[in-house]
Amino acid sequence: RTALELGRALTKVVNFYKRNGFAVSICLMDQKFDKIECDAPVTINTTGAREHVGEIERHIRVLKERYRCCYAPLPFSHLPLAMIIHLVYFVQLWKNAFPTKLGISTTLSPCKIVTRLSLKFDLHCRGRFGEYVEAHEDPDITNRANELRTYPSILLGPTGNLQGTVKVFDIKTGRVKKCRTFDRLPMPD
Repeated sequence: RTALELGRALTKVVNFYKRNGFAVSICLMDQKFDKIECDAPVTINTTGAREHVGEIERHIRVLKERYRCCYAPLPFSHLPLAMIIHLVYFVQLWKNAFPTKLGISTTLSPCKIVTRLSLKFDLHCRGRFGEYVEAHEDPDITNRANELRTYPSILLGPTGNLQGTVKVFDIKTGRVKKCRTFDRLPMPD
């Protein structure tokens, strides 16, 4: 990771919190962030060699455990990189959707505290990660009868927006797309 990439990522996170009414004043980082310390929008506290930030290490461990739990039952011998990335997003989305015992609140989830939004079961729990679906296209309305209106996809989970949009991996193109509606089908060979 270059200093430019790390700087952009850090700025994006700090701006996200700022938009939601939080003031970030210090970030605990590992030594990779030493290269952007002078250009960072906040104070950066980096660790020494072989030193760790316990809270971050524990969080990473929990994410890896939950990732493995979602990955193990999948019927695939190999996942494309886009699916691996979105599986991590999926795990993090659901981790932030529920309150934690040692968190700021025992009744409000981290997502609710930061964004003031909550996930709704009927909108955001419409299928499992890795499930085969036929996603519906939302093209301009035409009268051409022979146009395909769905495409074969693998469900990647909810986007987390208010409308309940989901992300799917289009099998034909290998691209991640967003769709509003889909049909759940048995996994083909």
